[in-house]
Parts: sequence; structure tokens; C-alpha cells
Amino acid sequence: MKGTVLGERYELIEKIGEGGMALVYKAHCRILNRTVAVKILKEEFASDQNFVEKFKTEALAVAQLSHPNIVNIFDVGQLDEVYYIVMEYVEGKTLNETIHERGSLSVDEAIDISAMICDGLHEAHEKGIIHRDIKPHNILITGSGIVKVADFGIAQAISKKTITFAGDILGTVHYISPEQAKGEPVNRATDIYSLGCVLYEMLTGKMPFDSENTITIALKHIHDQAVPPRSINKDIPPVLEAIILKAMEKLPENRFASAEEMRLALLNMDSDRALKYSNNRNGRTRVMSPIFNSQDHSIKNRKRIRPAALVIISLAVLGLLTGFFFIMSESVFGNEVVVPELTGMTEKEAKEELEKLGLKMYISYKFDEKIARDLIISQKPADGQKVKEGREITVVVSKGSQLVQVPSVRGLTLADAEMRLNSEGLKVGKKDKIYDDKFAVDVVISQDPLPGSEVESHSEINLMISRGKTPKKVSMPDLIGLSLEDAQKKIQDNNLLSGTIKRQESTAFFANQVIEQDTGSGVMIPEQSSINLVISDGPGPSARTTVLEFTLPEQEDKYRVVVILSDAKGKSTIYNELRPAAETITLAVNYFASGTAEVQLNGKHHKTFSL
Repeated sequence: MKGTVLGERYELIEKIGEGGMALVYKAHCRILNRTVAVKILKEEFASDQNFVEKFKTEALAVAQLSHPNIVNIFDVGQLDEVYYIVMEYVEGKTLNETIHERGSLSVDEAIDISAMICDGLHEAHEKGIIHRDIKPHNILITGSGIVKVADFGIAQAISKKTITFAGDILGTVHYISPEQAKGEPVNRATDIYSLGCVLYEMLTGKMPFDSENTITIALKHIHDQAVPPRSINKDIPPVLEAIILKAMEKLPENRFASAEEMRLALLNMDSDRALKYSNNRNGRTRVMSPIFNSQDHSIKNRKRIRPAALVIISLAVLGLLTGFFFIMSESVFGNEVVVPELTGMTEKEAKEELEKLGLKMYISYKFDEKIARDLIISQKPADGQKVKEGREITVVVSKGSQLVQVPSVRGLTLADAEMRLNSEGLKVGKKDKIYDDKFAVDVVISQDPLPGSEVESHSEINLMISRGKTPKKVSMPDLIGLSLEDAQKKIQDNNLLSGTIKRQESTAFFANQVIEQDTGSGVMIPEQSSINLVISDGPGPSARTTVLEFTLPEQEDKYRVVVILSDAKGKSTIYNELRPAAETITLAVNYFASGTAEVQLNGKHHKTFSL
């Protein structure tokens, strides 16, 4: 397509890339005289009108974004059967190319790149746009080190076209979030999980989960914990490892609340660590003044002052100091202020309140099951007391409930796992059930948090429970038009279960006939699956009459003529007689709804009339 001009404006110069769904060209915009990148949809996507409409809508929505860390979309267009988007041309490399060339990146580089990705994501998230396909291939790095996130509109549009497992699991499998892998709704936490996977790969040179089988990788995202990145790269600080693992939490609510929060955690990593682990007041080490100095040995050699002179000097000094304190107390010691009530506040709220009054805050922490984590339990001095400006107010902040170590319940039955957790002051949380060929029914396959993790007492431990071996699959039978009794027998004969039954009026089916089945005929489904039906309450179709006319052939002397009617009432023989050759037969037929009339001669099919 080199040399082609799209929209009488964009002249294609050269092909610069190809992805799973589009070809990428470097192009020249004749109107604005600038270089742009043009992505042209491949034929299999362009022929799907539903996809094309979704693609155009999403791309136009993303075109409203304007941010230095997002590859901006300028235009969306169509030339005959060619659909394309025009976007900012970025000279540089993808993050994927950079990782493959260098193996892994330094800690500082990885933090800088991730912070810029967070900036771009936060801008999009605030506008209600979720990327859904964050991966190194979609991260571009310019020659000057600016990071840009690409394919926002495309990622949204292909959400029904990308990798699909079990029908609805979307996204690029190596970076897919657990909720995407389960086919559940997504939000900004989905992009944060994928970014955690990207940051993991930047620092280790390895993807957190890998396998030759895409289904296996998706299941690992759902059930398994990634190998701690510090076990691969010892240069990763513990705080940075904690940030990566928090971004990759299985439950969306346990991840960072926003891309901005993750960015701040990355940029403030050192200060966060100091605040969390330092036992010094205000983060500084206090140094005591020396008790003795180099002149101590001469004290005993000094001349003693007589008692009378000592008394006179003391009285003089005391009088001088009394007068000085009386005159200068206001300016030397500051104004008095009333200590506010801080209990129940957060650290931030208390600090702001004290700063208004010119007071300082010293924090200590302790476990407390009654007071929520991060709230102030007590203070000293108490509220209402008067103190001088600059005074340090000591507060005790709750660490929440005492931390307990999570025991391993993998391999236990659900009942035994619940007893074990209860004995440790924990309780069972969410219970997901899946088929598993290795674990018996009701046995725990995996748990979250992992064994050995420290959590607050009374915390919930989510379990993945086995439903037993994966059942065999059967072909769904066609039940439409059968009576409810016949349909239920057919369901049972195919080792399936009858599910819910709804009834509704119908003029196409007689009362008690099946109108709808929730699984189409011929679909392979697991045995013991429940089949839901819609049954007619009548009144059913009205009777119709038509006349059939046909002439018998002359090859034989006589023919046994049989006419079989198939309509809404089922099959029935409406004519069965022995007739001579060459005779023209005229037959009036009463039928319901629509159907067919098959003519058989001497037991062989002759012709079929559509009714």
C-alpha cells in the first residue's frame, strides 16, 4: 500500500510494523505537513462490521485524550473497505524491544518508566477509559526517554476479539488480570495489575507467569503467586518488591486504588521506607551531649569558693533570673495554646490540626482490635490542656488487630480448612469452585493470602475449592417443539439436569411445548449441566389449509402413496393409499404454524412441499 493516500490527506511512506490486528505505516499528513503513524485494520477485522463500529467509537473517544505519556490519536477514517486510525508518530523503541536487548533494566530506569506509564493511565482512567491490554509491546520510549502508552482505542475495541479462553476471557495472556481471565467486568485495577506484570519483567527480564499453553498461563494468573522478584534480582529493594506484589494482588480491591497512588508509592519509595521502619522521632537520630569533656580532670584542682560568697552570688543570680523570666517569658517560651482532641483522627488529619497551632507530633504504634488501623488511640498531653507553641504532642496510632501467620490449608477438605483457620483466629472468605483432575471434591486447591503471610486477626482467607474431575461433555440435543415431558426425558437421557422453567404466551407453539432452550443444539457442554427452558402457555398457532397437487410417474403400474405432515403439532401420516400410475392426486391439508408435507412412493421419497 506504499504510496496510497488515505482520506486525500495521509500519504503512506513505508511499513514500519505489524501486530495481530493491524499493519502500521509511517505516513505524511499533507495538510499539516507532519509525520504521523497510520494503523490499518487487517482484513479479518475489517470484515466484521460489529467490530468496526466498536473500533471507531472507542478510537474517537480516546482521541479526546491529550497527555505527554499517551500516544495521541488524531483521526479515524475509512477508504472503501480499508479502516484506519491516524496517531502520533513516535521515534524510538518499544519497551519490549528494550527488555529483549538488555535482559533487564536498572531499578531507577524501571521506576521512571513505570511512573510515566502511571501518569498516562491515570489521565485515561479519570476520563473513564480503561486500556485492558497494557504490555511492553504497547509502551513506546522516545530517544529522549519519554514514555508513551499506545493502543488505547484499539485495546478497547478488540476486547471481543483478542485472546479468548472459554468464550469470554480477554486480553494478552502474559499480562492479563485475574478478573479478565475469569471473564469478569474490569476497571482501572485491571490496568494496574498488568503494569505490575510489566514492572516485574523490567526488573527480572522474566514474565511473572509463563507456559507453552495459554490456558495454563491464564489459570496461573488466577490461582498462583508469582516467584518473588527479589529471588531473581537481589538488587530490587524490598519496598519496590512490595509495590510490585501489591499491584499484582489477585483481588482488585487489594491493589493500588489508582495509577496515581502507585506512581506516588514508586516516587516516594525511600521516604515511605523510612516512615515505616524508622524508630527514631521525626525520622532523625538524636545525639546526646557528652557528659564529660577534656577539661573534667581539672575541676578538682580549681579553688573552692567560700560559703558566704556562694550564698550572695546565688541570691543575685536568682533575682536576676526571676526578673528575666518575668519580662521575657512571652518571647522566649512562646504563647500558650490549647491541645486539641486528636483521638479518632488519622495521622494526616492530626498533623494538619497541630500545625495550625504551631505544635509538633511524635508517633508511636501499637496493635488494637477495637480501634481501626491508622486511627489515633490516645494522646499526651490530653486535649484541653495548655502548652507552649512548639511543644511535641505524643500520639499512639492503631496498627489494627494483631498480625497472625496464615497457615497452609491446601490439600485439606473445606470443613477441615475452616476449622484450621478458625483455630488461628481467621475465617474463610470467598470460595471459588473449579474442576480439577488432581484434587478430590471439596478439597482446597489454593489460598489467598499464601501460607506464611501475616494478616490481621479475623481476616478472611479466600479459597479455591475443587469440584472434582472435569466432567465429560455431551452434545446439546434439540428440544424446540417437544412437549415438556419429552424434553425433560431427553435431557435426562443425555446425562443433563433440568433447570428453571419459565412460561410465556405463544402463537407459534401449542401449550406445554418448548419455545426456547438456553443452550443451542449441537453445543458441547459438560455432563450434569442444568438446562433452562421456556414453555408455551398457548394459545398456539391457528389452523391453516392448503391444497397439494402432484402427478404419479409412469414407471410402475401402481404406487403406494404416503403423505407425512410435519408441523407445530409434530409428525403425522395424513394420506396412505394404493393409486395407479400417471394419476394426478389433489389433497387438502390442514396444518398449524408452518411445516412440510413429504410424499413417499412405494416407501421412497418422492418430493416435499413447504407449508
